Amino acid sequence: MGEAHLWTWKDIMHLPETEQPEIIDGKPYARATPRSTHGRVVGELYAQVRHANGPSVRDGWWISIDPSVRLGPHTIVGPDLAGWRKSRLPELPEDWPLDVRPDWVCEVLSPGTARYDRKTKAALYAMAGIPWYWLVDPAERLVEVLELDGDRWRIHGCFDEDQRLPLSPFGELEVVVGELFLPRRLPAGG
Repeated sequence: MGEAHLWTWKDIMHLPETEQPEIIDGKPYARATPRSTHGRVVGELYAQVRHANGPSVRDGWWISIDPSVRLGPHTIVGPDLAGWRKSRLPELPEDWPLDVRPDWVCEVLSPGTARYDRKTKAALYAMAGIPWYWLVDPAERLVEVLELDGDRWRIHGCFDEDQRLPLSPFGELEVVVGELFLPRRLPAGG
């Protein structure tokens, strides 16, 4: 019996972007089709963190939605959002997938991906040396900010919808957590 084929970029490069799986340790993982709530949270978060390029921000950021990032020859991921400090990456490459590890990644949790994002992807991001990882939980209306400490994640903070505050690693940029989520539904008849 032969060895299992380890997938690489060559195995998916000719597929349409919407059909490209993530590749983890040489195995393909289908990307879940996001729900409308997921897309809204990604869009709202992008709208807030893209301002990390303002004049008061020391070195600025490149922020990308759903980039393909190669973390190794047999590992390509597509975080919901990723950011690169301009001081480390003065120009955003046109490469696809990107071969430069991000300085920040964010995953918006959904029922079908929460375990995968918290376990598998968290481990991959730590091994790649990505310094900051955010987990945004629309169901709980929370943003969990994790900072890499050696080879392990340390909880930098967990922020709820009532908070408007600067969140690391974006310095003075304030993130309005409550604006990331859809308004709460009123109970029927009320």
